[in-house]
Amino acid sequence: MNRKQLLLLFVCCLVPWTVGNGLMPLLPVYALQLGASPAVTGYYLALAFVALAVGTFFAGWLADRFQRRKILLVLSGIIMIPSVWMMGGVRNIWHLATATAAVFFLFGVEIAVINILAGLFAGEKERGRVFGLLGLTMGLGAIIGGLSVGPIVDRWGYQTMFSVLCLFSVILPITGLLVKDKRIEEVPGHAAKEQREKTKFGITFILLLFAHVIAVIVNGTGNMGKSLSMNDLGFAAAAITSTGVIAGLVSLPFPFLLGWLSDRMGRKRLMIICYASYALSMVMFAVSTSLWHFWIATTLMGIGIISNSVGTAFVTDLVAPKVLGRGISLFQGMFWIGNVVGSALAGYTFQQLGITPVLLVGAVLPLIGIVLLGPIQTAKKRIPA
Repeated sequence: MNRKQLLLLFVCCLVPWTVGNGLMPLLPVYALQLGASPAVTGYYLALAFVALAVGTFFAGWLADRFQRRKILLVLSGIIMIPSVWMMGGVRNIWHLATATAAVFFLFGVEIAVINILAGLFAGEKERGRVFGLLGLTMGLGAIIGGLSVGPIVDRWGYQTMFSVLCLFSVILPITGLLVKDKRIEEVPGHAAKEQREKTKFGITFILLLFAHVIAVIVNGTGNMGKSLSMNDLGFAAAAITSTGVIAGLVSLPFPFLLGWLSDRMGRKRLMIICYASYALSMVMFAVSTSLWHFWIATTLMGIGIISNSVGTAFVTDLVAPKVLGRGISLFQGMFWIGNVVGSALAGYTFQQLGITPVLLVGAVLPLIGIVLLGPIQTAKKRIPA
């Protein structure tokens, strides 16, 4: 892939991950301040992830149907600016839920389109590195968002924080104007027959989807459990968001490293490592009482999230360019659906059973994901780009 194109996609991807990672640790606390109960807070976060999933699926369908990915990226970036600003002016949980759903829907569109463009331009032997490099934006976004958002809230309040994020969001549509797009043409002859066969999402792809959605349920449960536990323990907003900063710093090189290794060792092995890290993070969250405990747990969860980058490269190996948008959006949509389930279940079960028992039980889910990865065959021949 052209270095300029990769750099532009990297900058575009950094914006939603910075805004999202900066907001996510504080959204449960913000919701509680607006009068929401823990159960309602869980449903609120679930709604946000539903919006992310819908935006992801919607972007994949539009990208394949109309093949105007650049326009879609720029328009979503423009609309996101006032949507973020609206979150700072709400007065109750229902208004916050509406504004948050709009913002997260646009996050889903933007991240999906960026990854689709990366998949179209990345060569077969560099896909792990390309998606790994884009995966760095998750950790880097956590560092930037965590260092800025928490202190701003502690000093000037939530409304000022949303205004700052609104200004930061301007970067995306400006950078998106410089991104190149690619139109996928029909391939004649024998290659077209092979390509049509590859468009059929087979058992390997289905198993990958199921494994991912089950494993990433802990992401929603763990993040909400972390925020509520730290709030109960009396940690300030800056301390809560610091977990994302430390985790981002420690795990920053891992997306590129694991992506590079996946080009050599295979995607499946690296996804197993990521899922195992998810399971360890849940156990660590359950026993955390000091700030450094939460730093370690969040770092382990950050390594688990890298499965999204490695898995996206895996999907790009498996599906034809003509339906790459739908393939990537389906896979990445599983990440958000898992978060929906995790957040919704957490809101209810935390209130009924307590945070610690739920987190410990949740550690089993990534292990189920590992079992589902077992039958997946990784030696399947790929169709040349």
